[in-house]
Amino acid sequence: MRYQLIVFDMDGTLLDGAKRVLPSSVDAIGRALAAGREVAIGSGRCPGMVEHHRAELPGVRYAICSSGATLYDLAERRVLARHSIEPALIARLRELSAGTDFSPDAFSGREFYYPSADLEELGGYGTGAYVELFREAGIGVDDVWETILGPGVAIEKIDLHFSNLADRDVVRDRIQAEHLALELAYSDSTTLEVSPGGVNKGTGLAALAELLGVPMGATVAVGDSNNDLPMLAVAGLAVGMGNANARVREAAGVLVADNDHDGCAEAIDSYLLAD
Repeated sequence: MRYQLIVFDMDGTLLDGAKRVLPSSVDAIGRALAAGREVAIGSGRCPGMVEHHRAELPGVRYAICSSGATLYDLAERRVLARHSIEPALIARLRELSAGTDFSPDAFSGREFYYPSADLEELGGYGTGAYVELFREAGIGVDDVWETILGPGVAIEKIDLHFSNLADRDVVRDRIQAEHLALELAYSDSTTLEVSPGGVNKGTGLAALAELLGVPMGATVAVGDSNNDLPMLAVAGLAVGMGNANARVREAAGVLVADNDHDGCAEAIDSYLLAD
């Protein structure tokens, strides 16, 4: 089957080590779109964070955001579909994470909230590379938990960025022990992503493929980290980046070069545009 749709993770995949889209990727995306193929984003980021790179992604219209919880139209700047975490589960997550050292952020529609006091300390939570992104695209608040548990606030994803791996494992184990209806995934170096139960990049890819009328067998997913695994599992072709972790490399049907050496262009030219 000829592949019709390719979906790229962003951090560690479409973005290089300096958080930029390589010129080779821009050129390859242009060739794919000119050939009538679809190119989309499949990211753990919220729409506002994806839009931060909009100028580098001309012609890319759709983004699976918040690890599958939000489907977004970049051209019209509107949310097409969203899945939210129940407030009672957010409150329980707050309790279960008590006593550990982390910095939270939370995604709501296009926006995200982060604790203002932690902005300059993100390096200690493994997310120092995102300081400017938080400053430019996020909403700093005094208390993230109080903000997202307020009336009328819908939250699609919560990221807990830990100062150490042991605390991350503790919180994950506490959540799993209670069998809460939450989807958990490790991302970045010390982050635990928390999403609505049964929602992940795989369900997001299925929703986008249905919207575009593309058979799942004609989809290509490209990623590098654990939160990409559900997307890789359901795609017609699973592509792992050269810098991917061991689980992604094992799950991938093929591997391409790393995110600093034209891996995304290779995925387009070798598979999406292959005869």
